Formats: sequence, C-alpha cells, structure tokens
Amino acid sequence: MNSLSEEQIRVIARIAMEELGSEATLEKMREIVAKAADVLERQGPVSYKSEPVGRFLVICISDDGLKNSRTLSEALKETNCRITERFERNLAGFHTLLAVIDTQSCSLDFASLKGKLAQAGNDAKIRIIIQPEDTLLLGSKDD
Repeated sequence: MNSLSEEQIRVIARIAMEELGSEATLEKMREIVAKAADVLERQGPVSYKSEPVGRFLVICISDDGLKNSRTLSEALKETNCRITERFERNLAGFHTLLAVIDTQSCSLDFASLKGKLAQAGNDAKIRIIIQPEDTLLLGSKDD
C-alpha cells in the first residue's frame, strides 16, 4: 500500500464497509483493503481509451434467486442486449447469478448500461456488478 494515498485507502475501506454491511469486522476490512490496494498497485486503475463493446459479465447478488433473474431480465428488456450464458449458485446464503451479456446490438453505451443496471439493482435491493470482458482478461495475457 506504499503508492496509494491515505485518502485512496480510506475510499477503498469505505466501499468495503458498505459492501460488507453488518458483516463488517476489522479483520475483514483489513483483508479487503490489502487485496484491493495490491491489485491497484500491480495493475493500476482500469482506463478505457475507447468505449468497451462485445461481451460483459454481469453479477447479481441477493437473498432471492427469482429477484436476480427478474431484475436483470427487466433491466435488459429494451436494450437489445442478449444473455448468452448464465450460471446460478447459492453461496453462503446469498443467491448469485453470473451472466454473460452480448452487447453487439446494445442500444446503450457502457456507462448508460452500467447506470441502468445499477439503478435496477438499487430499486430491487440487489447488488448488480457489470464488467467488460477485457477487464476479466487482464491477468491472462503475456506482456
């Protein structure tokens, strides 16, 4: 955590605390902050020189699997995005849905789609995370 400022570390800790909610402990917080700082120091923040297109990974997390499917389907209804693959699993009492979204025909840019999914998640009280395929492949390429 040598290259991160104190303010950056505080932001990471605040986000971790919000994500953990009532499960937040000092030990869990330290672990998450250390991992996030390590990744940021090794890879730096992700910056898109152009708008990401292609496939995105969407992760929905809640206590109700039907809510995940319904919320994601409703949010994508009029965007021309298509779910090409999906995987659902109950992990430690949380229902997790992973979906690969094909956005070749999407009517929204990445920022708008991300905002639409975040709003749908907030409205349904579930957590929705979206990442471009390129972000997921960062560690697998030879430099």
